[in-house]
Amino acid sequence: MARSAIPALDALRIVELSCLILHEDHDPARLARVRDGIRDEAVQRNPVIAAPYGDRYLVLDGAHRVRALTELGLRLALVQIIALPESAESWGHLLPAEGLEDALRALPEVSTSTRRPEACLVEARFRDGRRLYARARGEGLVETVRGLKALGSIYPKGGVVRRIDPEADVDPGEGEALLLYRSFSPRELAEVVDRGEVLPAGITRFPVPERVLNVRYPLALLEDGETGARNAELRSFVGESLEKNRVRYYAEPVVLFE
Repeated sequence: MARSAIPALDALRIVELSCLILHEDHDPARLARVRDGIRDEAVQRNPVIAAPYGDRYLVLDGAHRVRALTELGLRLALVQIIALPESAESWGHLLPAEGLEDALRALPEVSTSTRRPEACLVEARFRDGRRLYARARGEGLVETVRGLKALGSIYPKGGVVRRIDPEADVDPGEGEALLLYRSFSPRELAEVVDRGEVLPAGITRFPVPERVLNVRYPLALLEDGETGARNAELRSFVGESLEKNRVRYYAEPVVLFE
């Protein structure tokens, strides 16, 4: 098939799940929803976003999709390959402010201060303008990750965490506090995995200039098989979708309800 007029379509690949490196943990409730949705629709709706890293791929977005496909007994995944970014951005999380400062100060894995320290792990912004900063008590990447995991204990149990783009400059609402996390380089993320650790879910963020969505690729084509043959099927699928006018390209920003 000739190259598409939409470059992002040429970046779609069928990849073995075993070749995908996960640097984030998962949320069990979200994983169950993603897995059940994929199973019920019998399609992988959105590709996993990944970048080449050695002879494998570092997953930048889609950890829950990877785990869901694995739990469903599949061997392959639909992936959109992008260049490895120089750094990962991070999401901001909006949490209830009540009791948050005391909970942060009580964590034995981190130390807190009202002035930004070197190697700041997280910044908590309160509606009244106060700032509280935390850093891991230990040195090194593993201690940093363990400090991040400890922060998970201050989150409301069973609640929905609102993710915020820090660049949007959103201020906390009444009764809220905004947590802003440190960023990680792709090299650090790979080192985290090599050391047998993973980051908590929902922290890292990788903007994708041309993200492919709603492909709805059949699970039957991801069950097994040789990747070369499966990628030939993918190219035919993309070509047929283009011919049937099923593909739309939007150059402007898109607001997506999930």
